[in-house]
Amino acid sequence: MKSIPLYFSGQGQQEAEDTGSECPSDVVDVGVVEPKIEPPATQDEDSASSSVSTATGVAPVSLTISGGKQYKYNPQWERAFPWLQFEGNVMFCRYCKAEPHLAGKASSFVLGNPNLKRDTVTKHNASKKHIKCRDVHIIKSTKEHTGTVKSAVSWQNNFPSPYSPPLTMTPPECDLSHTLPPHTLTRLAREWLSEDTLNFDLAGLCVGSREVEARLLCKTPCSVLAGSPFFTAVFTELGCTVAWTQKEGAQLGPDAVTQAAVVRGPARCVLLGERPALNCLARASGIATRCYQLQSIAREAGWHGHVAGTRKTTPGFRLVEKYSMLVGGVSMHRQDLSGMVMLKDNHIWASGSITQAVREARSVCGFSSKIEVECGSREEGIEAALAGADIVMLDNMEPQELHAAAQLLKEEFPSVLIEASGGVTPDSLTGYLSPYVDIISLGCITQGCPVVDFSLKVQKPVTFSKPCP
Repeated sequence: MKSIPLYFSGQGQQEAEDTGSECPSDVVDVGVVEPKIEPPATQDEDSASSSVSTATGVAPVSLTISGGKQYKYNPQWERAFPWLQFEGNVMFCRYCKAEPHLAGKASSFVLGNPNLKRDTVTKHNASKKHIKCRDVHIIKSTKEHTGTVKSAVSWQNNFPSPYSPPLTMTPPECDLSHTLPPHTLTRLAREWLSEDTLNFDLAGLCVGSREVEARLLCKTPCSVLAGSPFFTAVFTELGCTVAWTQKEGAQLGPDAVTQAAVVRGPARCVLLGERPALNCLARASGIATRCYQLQSIAREAGWHGHVAGTRKTTPGFRLVEKYSMLVGGVSMHRQDLSGMVMLKDNHIWASGSITQAVREARSVCGFSSKIEVECGSREEGIEAALAGADIVMLDNMEPQELHAAAQLLKEEFPSVLIEASGGVTPDSLTGYLSPYVDIISLGCITQGCPVVDFSLKVQKPVTFSKPCP
């Protein structure tokens, strides 16, 4: 095979000594005459086998020669290493170039590294100086934006489209009662009535079965009405009718008292259903009101991700609470353990590692279910994304740490959804808003949520006084 001489210009290259991994897409076999190797001019911790000319700062060759093989730059590396740039036949690190005082001005990835091998890129990605430069660069880019509504607007306006598109909720114009199976409404109504009246209704003797009319009054202004299908189901089970004067999802008020519905039926049946129906409506409307408030905070800040609930619901009452989230305009998150695979810290500890847990979960959930992994650090988030998680939950992080980790994950894994969770409250929500966060979940949507004050008032019968004789 005829030798092809290749010559270098003042570049100390020691790739022949580099025993790093070789990818088929990086290498082409050629016969070469070994060039004369000069001692390296500069070296750093990233690649002791590569250097650049101190005069020009770049290398004039586009190939790395080692052991009779040509190493070419592979643009696909940039998908795995978003910090990587290729200019003038050399590779740069944009984090290290932005922080040369930390990376070292003579760093090969600041001046330009001509050692076009995947192994060189991998070693730099794992080097301590690169990681420090990356963290400082990310923190600088997010620090000035944390904690204010104004910053969230600025973030969203400048958010690059290749990441996640805005997520939208079901329009309030939809009739959300159509999501509730009729037989489920009937079953719940019967269970609630049976719980409240196990045996005799002794007070029913006093009122009998004469027809009465009762008005449903809301006494908490600016509340969102939710739970009307459940309220109606209770009275339907008792042979009563409900005529709503306010629509599901309507904001009641601003008057101190607002009439929402009229219930008609036998007196003892209206009173049998009063407390179960009011309990459900008060709880559902309280959740919907809080959800509406949280969603308003996020939208006013210009953030278009998902505000979401959690599985921290009242046993036996989850359907009502999840439905109330829909009415309030937020995401319900997963309905139950079967709805999506969520690997929490206990799953990870019990299985041994994030990678192992994701692999085993994927073997049974297949393509039809997403896998979410709870992570306490950006390192765990990277491991989860590399293992194939669809959603990375950054749990119990302070806002600044969260934003830095979320940006890093989004840049390296654009298709992975990022969720923020743990300790988020209505007062602190704005501090967690970020264009790199797709979901913010809050347990306070269902835990410790105030209820809305409703009452049902039976109208007194009209009586006429007898005329005087």
